[in-house]
Amino acid sequence: AAMDWKRRRTLPAARVQRVAIVGGTHGNESNGVFLAKHFMRHPGLVKRASFETDVFLANHGAVERNTRYVDEDLNRCYLLSDLKDDEKAVQNSERRRAREVDERLGPKGAPEPRCDLVIDLHNTTAATDVALMMAPDDDFAHEIGHHLMSLDGGVRIVNWNTQADWSLCPSVGRSGMTFEVGPCPWGCVVPDLFQRSRKLLLALLDYVEAHNARIAAGASVRESVTVPVYRSLGVAIDYPRTREGDLDGMVHSDLQGRDFGELREGDGLFMTLGGETLRFCRKDHKVPEDAGSVYAVFVNEAAYYEKKLAVMLFDKGEKTFSKLQA
Repeated sequence: AAMDWKRRRTLPAARVQRVAIVGGTHGNESNGVFLAKHFMRHPGLVKRASFETDVFLANHGAVERNTRYVDEDLNRCYLLSDLKDDEKAVQNSERRRAREVDERLGPKGAPEPRCDLVIDLHNTTAATDVALMMAPDDDFAHEIGHHLMSLDGGVRIVNWNTQADWSLCPSVGRSGMTFEVGPCPWGCVVPDLFQRSRKLLLALLDYVEAHNARIAAGASVRESVTVPVYRSLGVAIDYPRTREGDLDGMVHSDLQGRDFGELREGDGLFMTLGGETLRFCRKDHKVPEDAGSVYAVFVNEAAYYEKKLAVMLFDKGEKTFSKLQA
């Protein structure tokens, strides 16, 4: 059966009863791993009166090995069709674990999933700063993102592709987001990004508590809010390669470290190993003709070399949603 996202979402006027903070979906994204562990050791930090907060590590095997995954990327295992497939569920450690996480947060196929809000902590080697990645239709996640943007100028809202279902952990609950922070090398805790993430997550929990208090007080006046969002164009560009498929180039030095920078026609995109510049061409790189300005995201992300992905392209738009007036 197709997912009925509209019926399922945490509504801007609904009380939140359970929030999950998930670390270690990728075992070597250590900022998120140790932030989750910190909250697990100090549950008082995340405890709020009006809702339950569940903090846990998703992929213990990968955390122990300090690798992204053991057999398969866990954050590609949460499609409803895959979770329901008994044969797939026993294929490897990640598939088995995806079912356990699904039971804890969802289940995804249930009309009433257990978790109202799932925050999945991730790090990237790309210079994204704080990118809150969420479904385009998830108003409550956008409302939280809007609040966090007001507290930290480095926060951006990024929309996943528009599609029928997502294979990502936050899609198991009613609402949620991938809390993506970078640049972080694998296995490293980056102090500034750790402290800012900690502060933003505690502020997020405070916001949910205030939201519940407004509902308990009978608040019903709504206001309309518009936020800037980056939207996936569904375009991913691979590195230059030899005829045999071996890597033969790198991200251009002008692009390195410039996530969310505008990519213009003729800009340096890659440099071959021999030093030749390869330039960005909208037509060659299959940018939809109706797209306006395009922006490069996940530039030179280490985990995406195996996925043959050097950079992803996004455009910028606005999302309008309704929320309870504070």
